[in-house]
Amino acid sequence: MLDALTKEDWTKQLNESFYIQIGNTDKYPIKLIDVSGYGRSMGGSREAYSLLFSGPKMPILPQNIYSVNNSAFGALDIFLVPIGPQADGMGYEAVFT
Repeated sequence: MLDALTKEDWTKQLNESFYIQIGNTDKYPIKLIDVSGYGRSMGGSREAYSLLFSGPKMPILPQNIYSVNNSAFGALDIFLVPIGPQADGMGYEAVFT
């Protein structure tokens, strides 16, 4: 399903709550706070874009592939990278090309 999602699909989820499933029981809350488009590469079939999530300031999750969940998309395996503090928490970025 992740391959079928577009920047527009994610834009509809702006400011929505997601959670990262860690192990069998731990859930780490995050919120989608930005979707940025980068246009299509020459001959590219899809637009490149990035997602910015905000989570709690601590603990800081290391870059990794995480199961990111919400009610609209279900569970998606997404590579997230911590990019530093945001106004309301720690920022995590995912880039799709």
